[in-house]
Amino acid sequence: MSFPIVDGVPPGRALLGSRIRELIEASVCTGDDADFAAAARQVEAVTAALRATGGSPPLLLAALDGGGHLSINNPLEGPGNPLAPPLSWTHIGPAEVRAEVLLGAAHEGPPNRVHGGWVAAILDHVLGRATAAAGYPGMTASLTVDYLRGTPYAEPLVAEGRLERRDGRKLHATGTLRAGDTVCATAKAILVHFSADRFPVPVSTSD
Repeated sequence: MSFPIVDGVPPGRALLGSRIRELIEASVCTGDDADFAAAARQVEAVTAALRATGGSPPLLLAALDGGGHLSINNPLEGPGNPLAPPLSWTHIGPAEVRAEVLLGAAHEGPPNRVHGGWVAAILDHVLGRATAAAGYPGMTASLTVDYLRGTPYAEPLVAEGRLERRDGRKLHATGTLRAGDTVCATAKAILVHFSADRFPVPVSTSD
């Protein structure tokens, strides 16, 4: 099995993802006096133009300078996916991984705090990255998140993950999400290691 890999993130995809992210943030913070119907018509026109180009599978990878690959359309790390914050990897190594992320008002749950589901999703993704970086890509079988305090948005956050041990196909990983020196949440997970014949190998392509 193979899937496409490109040299670097296509700038057009990253730009479009960034602009739609800004649109989402603006839409949830727009005052009641805005012309929502006119804005919706403009968005509808852009959507129709994009759909007219035809569809393609969302999985697309770009090589990372520190090793591994960035999933361009992934909903957590993908710069081409408007749903992604996205995570920005600052370290990927065999012992641990680390990413920076900035969440906004669109991610709010409790007032002025990030929704707990986003906290869990970020930690889940970081733990998956950690096991893959250690040479054991896997899928999450169980995830336990301890919310120690509310996670702020509009403040830089740091997420870290580490593979603690391997027990056959079971991978035990831990992680944290911090705002400055404050640990907002911790996580423990068990992932199941992919067998070699099921985990696809990237192939070069162009975009």
